[in-house]
Amino acid sequence: MARMHTRKRGKSGSRRLTLEERPSWMQNDDEIKEEILKFRKDGLSKSMIGIKLRDQYAVPGVRPVLHQKMGKILEENGLKEDMPEELAFLIKRYKNVSKHLLLNKKDISNTRGSQLIMSKILRLMRYYKRTGRLPADWSLKRVL
Repeated sequence: MARMHTRKRGKSGSRRLTLEERPSWMQNDDEIKEEILKFRKDGLSKSMIGIKLRDQYAVPGVRPVLHQKMGKILEENGLKEDMPEELAFLIKRYKNVSKHLLLNKKDISNTRGSQLIMSKILRLMRYYKRTGRLPADWSLKRVL
């Protein structure tokens, strides 16, 4: 969702290496799954778990190594999030911007920014309801 409302600046990045065979330094699958579950119980989000695994345990990615997505592993062990991560972060960002706007009423650019954030939230909400990741009766009013 990087360039949804503007036509500015592309997204550059590196491509992940494909694993043809398992590197010798990497832990076995059960140890990686245990670390994922431990990090989740400590309250880390899926993206932070991936960053910790990459930086501390030299796991290039959960899906290429375990042949399973991290969300599926968490769901099998009963640690699934009640709200998708990107939606939760957008809501948190909207709350911060609206708190700023209460103090600075003439900040027109942030007013526009809050409108754009809300449109992203509503678009994601419709998508998640349609795909079943959010219940059909889920309301944004409970969160805001």
